[in-house]
Amino acid sequence: MMREMEPPSNSESDLAAVLRAFCAACNQNPKLVAMNRDWERLVAILSPEGDRHWIRCQAGRLSWQPDEGGREPDLEVEAPRAILEAVFAGRMAPTDPYNRGDLLVRGQADDLLRLDIITLMVWGE
Repeated sequence: MMREMEPPSNSESDLAAVLRAFCAACNQNPKLVAMNRDWERLVAILSPEGDRHWIRCQAGRLSWQPDEGGREPDLEVEAPRAILEAVFAGRMAPTDPYNRGDLLVRGQADDLLRLDIITLMVWGE
């Protein structure tokens, strides 16, 4: 059963707020933090509407970043903004939009597998 994240505040973009809440939820899961303690990656979250957000995984913890810090991303997740918001808020499982081709994930195979595991642990899918 998927757990929905807190609604975004009006002071920042909805997607940025959703990504911050997603990072906070991941950081509150001790098993997830332990599993990711040696996985340091920069993930670009992109939409055709022009959104560019960054999530950094470092020492097992996720953080939303306002920019990439001059680095190329290790992974890219791309989808229309509404799908990204729904997936990262826990209102939609990522499987369906991924299978339809509406959610694209680019990166190394082992990183994609890790992302799948994170999804399973966060949403219990």
